Amino acid sequence: MSETFALRPATIQDVEPIAFAELELFPDEAWTVFQLAEEIEHPDRRYVVAVDQDGPEELRGYAGIMLAGDTADLHTIGALVEGRGIGRALLAWCEQAARDGGAQRMLLEVREDNDRARSFYRRAGYQEIGRRRGYYRIRGRSIDAIVMERAL
Repeated sequence: MSETFALRPATIQDVEPIAFAELELFPDEAWTVFQLAEEIEHPDRRYVVAVDQDGPEELRGYAGIMLAGDTADLHTIGALVEGRGIGRALLAWCEQAARDGGAQRMLLEVREDNDRARSFYRRAGYQEIGRRRGYYRIRGRSIDAIVMERAL
């Protein structure tokens, strides 16, 4: 496996690899190829992929935001390889894309039981600002979403 990765805007050709990654990372709430294609082609969305820089271009991560005036929503972020800074790089790319799109703050939702992600976002400067009770319905369980925010 390559030790370096590069970020580039996602294209429609990335939909299938991202869909497989979704199934691996978020099996209970994975987006379909159709949803992902719609997102990547939407004028108010910005999606990025992390790929191996050396050798064959293999997906290592992806992320996407929705622009809505002075606010951006982080729709998804997933790193297939841990410990290489891919998640941090994807988040930084999304924050810059949000700024470039006129956003002054970024919002996101994270499952209450996802301690690793919540810690990742806190380290990146996000603060918990709310809760959406029962937002996630997974295998008959109801899980709250924690809403987090960061000024850009």
